[in-house]
Amino acid sequence: MGQRHILHCDCNCFYASVEMQEHPELRGKSIAVCGDPEARHGIVLTASYPAKRMGVKTGMPIWEAKQHCRDLIIVPASYGKYQKYSGYVREVFNDYTDQVESFGLDEAWLDITGSVGLFGSPVKIAKEISVRIKRELGITVSIGVSFNKITAKLGSDYKKPDAITIIEPENYKEIVYPLPAG
Repeated sequence: MGQRHILHCDCNCFYASVEMQEHPELRGKSIAVCGDPEARHGIVLTASYPAKRMGVKTGMPIWEAKQHCRDLIIVPASYGKYQKYSGYVREVFNDYTDQVESFGLDEAWLDITGSVGLFGSPVKIAKEISVRIKRELGITVSIGVSFNKITAKLGSDYKKPDAITIIEPENYKEIVYPLPAG
């Protein structure tokens, strides 16, 4: 058996990206999609990149996020919308492989080992998935291309947003070894 080809696809700032796609007036602004403070779920679920640059982080209480970013726009979570977009993203994945392992609404591993004969190299497949999700859904995805799930996940986290990182047996030491253990 030859080398496996695994992609890890992670939608960038997924909830915030969906909200900005549905509400274009929010694009480019510091937004945080948050739980309901009245139900004692007043934390940041995700934030846009402008908000992240100001120090807003996932899991942060809303009051603290507003201290980091005074212009922060709080958007209530709309899980039905996120599930709908997640379903559309999964449809794109299923066009390339039936070996999809979802992890939450916004990320998944794809075993494309059996797909390269049909669709081309793992990098070509990753590029097609990235382009399609951006064109069809208006959101971006970071993709790790690797030979196992661990390094594929590391690849999707390595560069954001909207990036493809290749970690192969030949280059993983140069990428992985310098990284902090955390």
